[in-house]
Amino acid sequence: MPNDMANDNALLKAFSAAAPLGGAPDWYGAVTAAGAARFESLGLPTNRTEAWKYTSLRSLGSIAFAAPSAAVEAVEIPRDSVADIKGIEIVLVNGQLDESRSTLENLPAGLAITPLAKAVEWGNGVVKSVLEDESAIDGLPLAALSTAGITGGVLIEIARNAEIAKPVHIISIGTAGDEPVAFAPRNVVWVGANAKATLVESHVGVGESSYFSNSVTHVTVGDEAVFHHYKLQNEARSAYHVAMTHVTCGEKVIYDNFALSCGAKLARNEIRGKLDGSEILYAVNGVYMAAANQHHDNTTFIEHAKPNSQSREIYKGVLDENGRGVFQGKILVQRPAQKTDGYQMNRALLLSRKAEIDSKPELEIYADDVKCSHGATVGELDDNQLFYLKARGIAEHDARNMLIEAYLRDALEEIRMESVAEAFGAKITDWLAERAKREDAAQ
Repeated sequence: MPNDMANDNALLKAFSAAAPLGGAPDWYGAVTAAGAARFESLGLPTNRTEAWKYTSLRSLGSIAFAAPSAAVEAVEIPRDSVADIKGIEIVLVNGQLDESRSTLENLPAGLAITPLAKAVEWGNGVVKSVLEDESAIDGLPLAALSTAGITGGVLIEIARNAEIAKPVHIISIGTAGDEPVAFAPRNVVWVGANAKATLVESHVGVGESSYFSNSVTHVTVGDEAVFHHYKLQNEARSAYHVAMTHVTCGEKVIYDNFALSCGAKLARNEIRGKLDGSEILYAVNGVYMAAANQHHDNTTFIEHAKPNSQSREIYKGVLDENGRGVFQGKILVQRPAQKTDGYQMNRALLLSRKAEIDSKPELEIYADDVKCSHGATVGELDDNQLFYLKARGIAEHDARNMLIEAYLRDALEEIRMESVAEAFGAKITDWLAERAKREDAAQ
């Protein structure tokens, strides 16, 4: 049951106030209405909801969010916060597509990018089928809330057999003026059979005001396609970031996902994958770094529906001051999915006695010929390694940062595109530099 009907209604009102996309055909109106009805039924989750046991959304109820302005705000792209990637840029401001600064024309052969508003207006079959699929919001209150007030986004289509050399880079910018805003970008990605492509997302903020980004991304990967999907969450420190990614994989797909999370006051990165084919290689990995008053939640769900597929998920976190981390990972192996190979691991490094990590790895297996494992570790910096570095004249706080950086950069080996690994490594270095400044100021 909803924890606070007044707060729930206020949030729903803020999202539902978003201007309808395109010509708002009847089917689209039915989709947003279904999202609103589903959220009204579910309400904002509380800690009594198992999937939200370790992540409280109570603070959202104390903020009077408003819908973003109907006109796209003219803000500078904060390049220092964005992943430094040379690619095809799609710019969203408060969830709305900025067509003037997005690369929508003269695209490489096999790649089409359409504003979601136009795809809705045209009744695009891909978008219509994806948005009408109620399983995307079934039992998922934040996804339902997002559906109730979609503010914008794009349809990305990669043609069959196409190989897109440059990554597509979605830059989502959150900003707020006199009052906090709530927005819900919706991106739909369709990867044709035997295609190869890379998508990078940078979620960043401008200014000090609070905002709430509640995004949903749908990814469908066709048979024998290869799709790399990387995300940087570097929102403003006063922001709330809740993101849901739905992935459906066909036969013999290679899909890898990596999320680096270092910004926002509260962030939840949730990825749900259905392996609806055989011989799939599916990987979801990430790094999270949280410090004072930050809460970072990584939640994954992998469903093995057919035999002979592999899934891997490895997350590494560093928690400083009173930062809190959450990892919830579930692998579901259906009865037909024999010879499944699934592995999940969360490793957390605590740098403070006030830091906290909650790990909940889970396996649900109905097949009898599988190889599945899960685990979690929590530790501190190795005193022997610190002593070794200090004995060679390295100051203690420099030695600590060197060890932390080595620990985190090791996770970047899971990223298959070198330029993305370098860009994410730079954000790790930036975070550690800020940490060093805080240490120096405290001395």
